[in-house]
Amino acid sequence: MNKIVILTGYTGVGKTAISIELAKALNAEIISCDSLLVYKHLNIGTAKPTAEEQQIIPHHCIDIAEPDTQFDVQQYISYAKKAVTDIFDRKKNVLVVGGTGFYLKSFFSPVIDDIKITPEADQFVDVAIKNHTPEILVQKLLDLNDGQVDIDLKNIRRVSSALKRCLSSNMTCTEIKNKFHRQQSAFARYKKFTVLLTREDADLKIKIRHRIETMLKSGLIAEVEQLLKNKQFNDINRTAIGYRETIQWLSDKTSTEDLLEKIYHDTWKLVKKQKTWFKKQIPIDFEYNISNQSSTEIIRHLLSKTASFLHV
Repeated sequence: MNKIVILTGYTGVGKTAISIELAKALNAEIISCDSLLVYKHLNIGTAKPTAEEQQIIPHHCIDIAEPDTQFDVQQYISYAKKAVTDIFDRKKNVLVVGGTGFYLKSFFSPVIDDIKITPEADQFVDVAIKNHTPEILVQKLLDLNDGQVDIDLKNIRRVSSALKRCLSSNMTCTEIKNKFHRQQSAFARYKKFTVLLTREDADLKIKIRHRIETMLKSGLIAEVEQLLKNKQFNDINRTAIGYRETIQWLSDKTSTEDLLEKIYHDTWKLVKKQKTWFKKQIPIDFEYNISNQSSTEIIRHLLSKTASFLHV
């Protein structure tokens, strides 16, 4: 069992409901590929599959991190690899569902190097940042790279990351980059069949608006208030669409219609970026426009494609 089906698509396209029905038909379990679903307590704003949906089909890589902790793609890969092995051990098929960029790309190509950051490198960078002397980091990075780096030196986050890797590996940025490109994906041993779900723009806009209305009716504002009260956001998930707008709205206290429109506007901006990203970054085997099709038609069509790949 070395074949994985991947179901991805734009935000709001309808992946969750379709994935559950497809998983039932394929005798599969679902591995979430969403960087927000890993966090506990972030439920409404992430459109997380409900407890009932997760009972119907086992889901993996959901609710595995506290919302105030950092969780990165390297940790995700570790969890996802174990989930793939466990699912195959149970003689089930694997259905990966979601669309977070690096998480999804990790199934096809390397997305992070294997350099282990040393405590000394961490300390050097942390002290410079704490002392408000980022110019030290820039100069040290240039010194280690003969004065030439292909990095925006005004972006201290990127400078810090590059410097930690250079210090920890005793390699230049170019050497690290070349070594990275020789790596294989963590999932290179598996064959993949990737489905990209799409909708007509007018249809997708309606779906997105309905999704946001449902979130607000289901208690998105109360969820954000509770997370803020408990100090359970981290620097990344507090800026996610739905959460960042609601946090700002709680300060401004305009109408809920204003909040809906802001989330809708930001979501559509994300979708436009996703349209380009998916086609350039991910090898798509089957692009499927599901506008004006019934759930039965969608599942039947997807099943004919994926079952043939899996030979089930």
